[in-house]
Amino acid sequence: MTKKVTILITAVLIFVSMNLLAQHGARGRDMVKHARFGIHMAEKNLFSGSMLLKFKDEIGLTEEQASKIEKMSDLFQEAVIRKQADIKVEGLKVRSYLKEEKVDRKKMETMIREVAKMRTDLQVGQMNYLLDLKDLLTPEQIEKIESLKKERRHKRMEKRKYFKEGRRDRGQSSSSPRL
Repeated sequence: MTKKVTILITAVLIFVSMNLLAQHGARGRDMVKHARFGIHMAEKNLFSGSMLLKFKDEIGLTEEQASKIEKMSDLFQEAVIRKQADIKVEGLKVRSYLKEEKVDRKKMETMIREVAKMRTDLQVGQMNYLLDLKDLLTPEQIEKIESLKKERRHKRMEKRKYFKEGRRDRGQSSSSPRL
């Protein structure tokens, strides 16, 4: 009996520790994940409403398109905020439940699966939002987005090349000691 309690307490501590680490260390990892996700979406011509609105003149959005995009973005952001809050509340409930002396494994599994389902629903909602935005665009506008993307990628590459060359010209390298 003592061995089972020790194992259960250890499992709970590991779960809580991982959850705390995930919350506090997630910022950096999330930024990388979002960057990769954004790059992948850009390659598939899926862009957020804020990005489309930022370049509305360059891609030739009509006032009607811009208005629809703005409304869709606002509704999507509201839904995301609500869903993320619900996910956090459910996560707190799981953690609170795991602190109880007697934990029903089936109830615990159901609670964790519900949180996972909510996260999945959030991702599916995001993809549907991006696809709905794409559906508002004409093929010509998508082409303009592609050309803007290539142009910006080229500028980033030139900028990186410039900075790398500048560092070499000054005799600095990443392994040089700084004074």
